[in-house]
Amino acid sequence: GTGSGQQSVTGLQASADPDCLWQVNAAMGEECRRGEPVKCGQSIRLVHYSTSKLLHSHRHTSPLSNNQEVSAFDGQDAGDNWTVECVAADSAGAAWRRETPVRLQHAETDMYLYASDAYMYGSPIRGQMEVSAVSAPDDNTLWRSEVDIALHAVPMTVLADDQ
Repeated sequence: GTGSGQQSVTGLQASADPDCLWQVNAAMGEECRRGEPVKCGQSIRLVHYSTSKLLHSHRHTSPLSNNQEVSAFDGQDAGDNWTVECVAADSAGAAWRRETPVRLQHAETDMYLYASDAYMYGSPIRGQMEVSAVSAPDDNTLWRSEVDIALHAVPMTVLADDQ
């Protein structure tokens, strides 16, 4: 649980677990087209693949670290918007690429998405880190995408059945 009563968000060092999948969507009030690259500096929303809840933050205290709480929320508001901050020196105007570290800065509070093995949950989610948000970027605010899947329609030829 969380201080706000919303769903907890946890993290793992590296995992092929489908519960670690998040879909990138346009920020609230913005548009993006499927398959279009996400640019450094772009605002986005992340939708949890399994639950369809949005990665959310607000001015509540997280349960383990006392940082700013990050939760999964099924409402939609400005607390769902995150800005992609690319860390490579030559990233201005570039696209976010798979395996390239980025920081995700909460658009409403300017806090950075954070996870550290110093804040691990016990039972029933043993081994999972608390995900929270902090004001100062460091190595624990670096994130990367390991999977990038874009589905595109493939034109099909319909064969007429000669009868």
